[in-house]
Amino acid sequence: MSDGARPALSIVIPVFNEAQSLVALHQRLARTLEKIGRPHEVIFVDDGSRDDSAAVLRALRARDTAVRMIRFNRNYGQHAALFAGMERARGEIVVTLDADLQNPPEEIPRLLAALETGADVVGGRRVSRRDPWGRRAASWLVNHVTSAAIGVRLRDYGCMLRAYRRSVIDRILAFRGTRRYLPVLAAAFASSITEIPVDHRAREHGRSRYGPLRLLGLAFDLSVQVLALRPIGARVDRIYQEARRGPRYVIAEVLE
Repeated sequence: MSDGARPALSIVIPVFNEAQSLVALHQRLARTLEKIGRPHEVIFVDDGSRDDSAAVLRALRARDTAVRMIRFNRNYGQHAALFAGMERARGEIVVTLDADLQNPPEEIPRLLAALETGADVVGGRRVSRRDPWGRRAASWLVNHVTSAAIGVRLRDYGCMLRAYRRSVIDRILAFRGTRRYLPVLAAAFASSITEIPVDHRAREHGRSRYGPLRLLGLAFDLSVQVLALRPIGARVDRIYQEARRGPRYVIAEVLE
């Protein structure tokens, strides 16, 4: 894809201390995107990594012009990194993917095929999950709370492997309330959302930042966000944002 061409497909990947996985991820993702055959871009968002992730991403950018990198000055969290990538994504379809290779990038063509059936958003549903039981139990709670609150029943709101049409991304980015939990906003703004089963692998390097306690905190955050989507929740949302005052993120470096 030439630098001036608009890509058909954007891949947004939040990164935090994933230096050991990035080269293998890029190789597998590049092969997958070559088979798909659409103009594309790959946006890595380094969420304040303390390992060599930034250096690895600079090297990937130097040899692959489809790679773009955004680096935060410190760690702001996975969802801040997702929004930073989405705000800069140019594709008509945006796919989000973890950097840890637990969800194989080879599943992306299946997400795109599901979009072709008419869905606005396609989420992955992790089968045979390779996570500790405590994390699976907390995820079960988050999924049930979110499904009940939004009224859209999905079995896996926490899977990062998802595909969005541009129209949904634009609605999410235009939302002026609390924007912390992307699947909630997607479920609220999409006309049609579906799930497909996707593979899930054990993490080979590092450790997850989403343990049971953090997932339970996320359940509280999403409850506030769900309320903010309703007129009665506007005041609550303003109070919540005041309590968390500060920039959503600060960018220290951009390579495009």
